[in-house]
Amino acid sequence: MIDRRSMLRSVVPVVVAVGGGVGLGACRAEPIYESTDGQFQGRGSLSEREALIRRAAASQGGWSVQAMRPGLLRATNTWRSHQMTVDIAFDIRTFTIRYVNSVNLDYNGAQIHQAYNERVRALERAILQGSGAGLPISGGGGRGGSDAVPVSGPVVSQE
Repeated sequence: MIDRRSMLRSVVPVVVAVGGGVGLGACRAEPIYESTDGQFQGRGSLSEREALIRRAAASQGGWSVQAMRPGLLRATNTWRSHQMTVDIAFDIRTFTIRYVNSVNLDYNGAQIHQAYNERVRALERAILQGSGAGLPISGGGGRGGSDAVPVSGPVVSQE
């Protein structure tokens, strides 16, 4: 008959290994994603590009955007106990989205929680869609986004 102490010695390491694996899997860390050299479609001035980026951020929900200088916006997205901040550098042809800082997203200098990457990719798609690149917008995954990027100009009825 197996005594209780022997059984615990054989079971505890297995339980610890399985629990540790589950805990590591829950982190869902990925290499940090940076959107580089996104190409705007069509023509536009610097102020029109800034307005396009602001509309795209608004369409994704949770983003607040502030101008740092011409051609550079700082955008912050906050949800529950998490926060992320990115810089969006742009000119009339291209834009980049780069990590600035985060709170509660387990950033370690190379990897970050997948929620960061999902939000940056959604913002990138919204900017491209808004400029006419024809890419679908992710609706923000239940984070208050919408499926349409607002456009400027008059609304014309098809009736």
